[in-house]
Amino acid sequence: MRFRLVHKLASFVLAATAFLTLATSGVLSTVVLVLVVLGGALAWLADPETRVGLLLDRCAGWLTVVTLLFLAAAVFQVARSFPEVDLSPFLDFVLFLLIYKLCQRRGNRDYLQIYILSFLIMLAAAWTAISVIFVVGFSIYVVLATWTLILFHLRREIEENYIVRHASESQAEQVTATRVLNSRRVVGLSFFLTTGGVALLVLVGSSLVFAMVPRVGIGFILGGVRRQVGIAGFSDEVKLGMHGLISTDNQTVVLRAQIPHIAAMANDDERDRAIASLYWRGTAYDTYDKGQWLRSRDDKARTQYTVTQSPRDFSRIYLVTDALDPRSSEGRKAALQGTLEQDVEIVALSHPVAFAIDRPVAFEMPPPPMGSFTAVDLEPRWSGEASLRMFRVNPANPYDRRQAMTEFQGASYKVYSRDGKRGKGAGFAVEQLAPDAVDNYLRVPDSTAERMRTLAQTITAGKKSPVAKVLAVVTWLKQTHGYTTDLKRNERVADPLEDFLFEEKAGHCEYFASAAAVLLRLSGVPTRYINGFLGGEWNDLRKAVTVRENRAHSWIEAYLGGEGWVRVDATPALARSSRMGALRQLIDSAELFWGRWVVEYSASQQLLLAQRLGRKFGISSRVYSPGRGPTPLTRKQVLLITGLVMLVIAVLSQRKRLRRRHSRHKQESSLQREQPIVRLYQSTLKRLAAAGTARLPSESPHAYLLRMKNQELDGTAELERLTDCYASARYGDIAIPPETVAQLRRQASQIGRPA
Repeated sequence: MRFRLVHKLASFVLAATAFLTLATSGVLSTVVLVLVVLGGALAWLADPETRVGLLLDRCAGWLTVVTLLFLAAAVFQVARSFPEVDLSPFLDFVLFLLIYKLCQRRGNRDYLQIYILSFLIMLAAAWTAISVIFVVGFSIYVVLATWTLILFHLRREIEENYIVRHASESQAEQVTATRVLNSRRVVGLSFFLTTGGVALLVLVGSSLVFAMVPRVGIGFILGGVRRQVGIAGFSDEVKLGMHGLISTDNQTVVLRAQIPHIAAMANDDERDRAIASLYWRGTAYDTYDKGQWLRSRDDKARTQYTVTQSPRDFSRIYLVTDALDPRSSEGRKAALQGTLEQDVEIVALSHPVAFAIDRPVAFEMPPPPMGSFTAVDLEPRWSGEASLRMFRVNPANPYDRRQAMTEFQGASYKVYSRDGKRGKGAGFAVEQLAPDAVDNYLRVPDSTAERMRTLAQTITAGKKSPVAKVLAVVTWLKQTHGYTTDLKRNERVADPLEDFLFEEKAGHCEYFASAAAVLLRLSGVPTRYINGFLGGEWNDLRKAVTVRENRAHSWIEAYLGGEGWVRVDATPALARSSRMGALRQLIDSAELFWGRWVVEYSASQQLLLAQRLGRKFGISSRVYSPGRGPTPLTRKQVLLITGLVMLVIAVLSQRKRLRRRHSRHKQESSLQREQPIVRLYQSTLKRLAAAGTARLPSESPHAYLLRMKNQELDGTAELERLTDCYASARYGDIAIPPETVAQLRRQASQIGRPA
């Protein structure tokens, strides 16, 4: 492949790699993606000598005006977004500049600006990346950048030495340089293999430095930065239709959890059933008003809790729910009996919700990571709900939680839950409770339609117990209403819940849960509305459950007297797979590794990694002890040392082979210089030097020719022809015919005589 085409292709592929890596982060709109792809295709055709290139040259002034207008629009949009600054217009402007420079590539400065813009785009991809695909894109970018920059340097040297410096002196020199740029022998397969190997070694070396050097930077200060994902349904106000759209399109990972009980199951079908029935409880609401759920924030509904300190240096927070009182050791032991243990990792969720399989009993919050200035604490809220709160670590007191932060970047914790479908069995009948204890959970708006009240009485007629009323309402909803995500709305009905019950009779989980909650309240059964996720996908490689945003779900909890608060799901069952394919398992495992060991890599994880490597290779922290000799090497240590020695020997032998190959290439170049035309030109130079007109070391062949012409010596025409043939053979790899060489040899004696 010709050198000019190789350099052009490498430059375009480098820019495309940066753009595609950024596109995988999901921050670019579809319109921007399409325009950039079309612009890149146009730029490929816009070589200076083509019709497209000439047309763009004529429109250069207009393109400059468009660029300035684009910049002004970007500045205006960013300024208008204050105080919550949105920098995406600047990112769109950088992409526009990249396409503009690709279309206007005329000199070395243009190519250099292209490389700078592609690097800025890669930096943006690094900041917004939430997927391990960034690692692949970045690795490819490093190799391509090595190739492209070397090719750029070669092209610049060729143009500066043979075109730019002497463009006004000789047209023949330009022809020679063009031949060099179009040559197929400037770079070859060995060039790409060698430089690509060097780039990979640099990448591996930088990874080792990243793993070994103490962590100081954004990850050190913030404990890892992730692009936040906002999901409707976990704020203080929830409108119907915003949360319960279960769609297979959104594959964003919300949380991952390792559940020992599920991992221990040997039967895959049993594990699938267990995962499908996991209700990840998130937020709870007690007030309904015309299509939205709110929190009353009543102190009577505030979750009570108690904190104990564990000998392993973490806090265990017990939620005081139903009749449970964990202030005594017996109460804490009873609270954890029969619970389901989970190690939960919240991934890039902007809402600080402490998700747990319902219903959570206790949380274990890990100590602040070593080398991090931030940590996460649990903050109980209302109706058995708990949230997470980030705070700045006080070096003098690691458990000082007073310096709270407004942003939430994700967290990891352990939680113990019991089955919310069975209740605790230690509650009291509604009639035995104080009126203000359940008032929030029985309240319905005064504007509730009379036909809704009549419907509730009709459905639960003759039902005395709360359990019977719950079964009646759930059965009636599943028999008379259908599930759909294609929501329709009769605007003449003010309350969307009334519209769902009597007009449309179809909706998703939010409508079923809201209908069950309100109908049961009208029947005298306390209820509260819950938002969370249902089910998950099993990753057999990581032995963990992955929950994606498309599993958002809503249900209710009803107070059933002696059973206490019990989960009730009125939504018709949906058959959904709980297994990942082999490829998705691999990608999910890689993303988990990327988030834990790269994005959130800290000093504490460095110590953990060192300990794991030490155990793997049998390296103990105590090599010797007083009074005893050194500990003998283990088998693993011997194998490790032997492997390192063999690696050093292989590297040294490869180095010798490369030296021999370089020497052979040097000999081949020497033979090339010994062509007849080269020998003739060099012998002519020696004769002219003896006559007092030697060629200076800094002079190119054509610069020397120009000086000889200015001295008005005889034979300058013959010298010009000899110089052109010499340059073609020496730099353009063009074979000079023997008869031409013989003719020039006969004329060489005339060169250098006074005119």
